[in-house]
Amino acid sequence: SQWEKLQKDDSDSGQLKGLSAYTHVELPYYSKFILIAAYLASYNPARTDKRFFLKHHGKIKKTNFLKKHEKTSNHLLGPKPFPLDRLLAILYSIVDSRVAPTANIFSQITSLVTLQLLTLVSHDDQLEGPKYKCTVSLDFIRAVARTVNFDIIKYLYDFL
Repeated sequence: SQWEKLQKDDSDSGQLKGLSAYTHVELPYYSKFILIAAYLASYNPARTDKRFFLKHHGKIKKTNFLKKHEKTSNHLLGPKPFPLDRLLAILYSIVDSRVAPTANIFSQITSLVTLQLLTLVSHDDQLEGPKYKCTVSLDFIRAVARTVNFDIIKYLYDFL
């Protein structure tokens, strides 16, 4: 009877583990910031980078900033592909300490692709370099951002 109870407990927790394992992924410190930067690059238009990530970008009025044809939320449209250069530029602007573009950073990006948190959408043989998409949900990225004390909602274009 103890064996049957143990098997039943394992099968019940196995279903819960499968569901909650994706929401509680342990990542290295910079991988969390890379994932946050990838999410911001996927869901924010490229023209908004100056507003969100430069300290002295000048005053931009919200009425002039929003286009009339942009009524659809970027979160409803899904993630957009972004180049590696944009990902690194956003990463360097959101991380407090200076991060050198070392092999460690690039290997962590590759690890995030292996974990299927990022998707490589272009081939390496193109001249402009690789493009990625972020495949995580808003709830997941908010949980990751909370672990490093980063307010991601403040940087999302849809929540202006």
